[in-house]
Amino acid sequence: MKERTLANILIVLLFAVLHFAVAVISRILDYYDDIPLTILTITMVLVISLRNHTRVELMALLMLVAVLLGFLIGSWLWAPISKLVDNSYIAPAISTFIITTALGLATDAITQRSKRFRTDAYTWQLSTPKIVAIAISILALRIAYTLMFRTNIFTEGMLLGNIVSILSNSWAILVLFIGNVILTMRVQKRQRAKQTHSIGWGLSIGILIIPLITTAIIYFGLPQMDSPYEEGVIDFVRILSAALLIDLLVVTLCYFVQLSLWSKHELNEERQQKHRAEYQYDRLKQQINPHFLFNSLGILDYLVQERETERASSFIRKLANIYRYMLNNDQKRLVKLSEELDFTDMYIDLLKERFIEGMVIEREINEALLDRHIVPCSLQLLVENATKHNIVAGDMPLTIRIATEGDMLVVRNNLQRRKHGQPSTRLGLANIQRQYLDITRRDIIIEQTENEFIVKLPIV
Repeated sequence: MKERTLANILIVLLFAVLHFAVAVISRILDYYDDIPLTILTITMVLVISLRNHTRVELMALLMLVAVLLGFLIGSWLWAPISKLVDNSYIAPAISTFIITTALGLATDAITQRSKRFRTDAYTWQLSTPKIVAIAISILALRIAYTLMFRTNIFTEGMLLGNIVSILSNSWAILVLFIGNVILTMRVQKRQRAKQTHSIGWGLSIGILIIPLITTAIIYFGLPQMDSPYEEGVIDFVRILSAALLIDLLVVTLCYFVQLSLWSKHELNEERQQKHRAEYQYDRLKQQINPHFLFNSLGILDYLVQERETERASSFIRKLANIYRYMLNNDQKRLVKLSEELDFTDMYIDLLKERFIEGMVIEREINEALLDRHIVPCSLQLLVENATKHNIVAGDMPLTIRIATEGDMLVVRNNLQRRKHGQPSTRLGLANIQRQYLDITRRDIIIEQTENEFIVKLPIV
């Protein structure tokens, strides 16, 4: 990771030196350096983005922003530098070097952070024609702005003045931010619906419409209709050019924020699915492990041998109902407390066939809470853990007390650890805990005293 970051920094510095050289050579030859510098900037962002495995649409936006920021900052940064460096060749080159370095490092930082964003079917598929088309489009936009400056549509400081007038108009700012939030939300929605074929057109149209509306607000002096502009089309083009620059920066910011929020949401969902799978596996492992099956079949064989047909039939039904409950609730996030209590009762009945003496169950449940919910099989797993890690015998009874306290279901048992039993890994408790945090944002409470082990489950 550190080696890759260092390599990216060296790449940025290499491109900054190239920018410096091109700027100096162009002024020596009296040649406009806009196009070669723009190509170098696009290439730098592309190289860093590919090295950091960046999403294609984010890569395109970063190219665009880097070119436009380089254009905007470079249009005024050379002036203060020229006062410090009295050389018409070196001053613009130093300005270009500083801007390129800053943009390159910012691109690396953003793309490094974007590695946590998903790059699956929701992303535009990476392809050479698509990257070439994006690069050519950005280059064409940069050339258009260059031509406007060369034909004196903009005089010195006029672009900055138009940008200030847009940013000082609350209606224009409202259109820019609300319009781009809606636009990027629609893009994200189409990505999630895998409608990637129409995203490019929709994004392009939106990026044109929003600046047009913003320009109309400024040019016509909406909503008071008190326009200060008198030069007609030229003024409109100037404002539109400034609005387009601002809009491209705003849409990039909105897209990046929404991408970050959605990726966080997806990561949370993935984590919950992982935790749920681990919990389901732990539940299943508890019920189909060889010890459970061996003990259950041994009890069933005993009942058959003793011709206890009714008890054997009841035992089979309860065993079947346990697995049916687990299958029926396999995909449920929560179940009613009453259902979980009935399921646990069936499980306790099976345990009592094994531990004929020495197991005492006490219950004190507030009936008003029976229609509320808990995580499925969580209560049963706590009972299973109590019997697995403690001695259960007639002369050393294990007492398990299940009660409600406020909005918590409390399971407590007396401690009498098995000397030769398996040490507790608390993996089952950790899985239950993760389920409650993922589903309810509430944690379970685990307490242990010298004589008792207590677990409190939130009732939702």
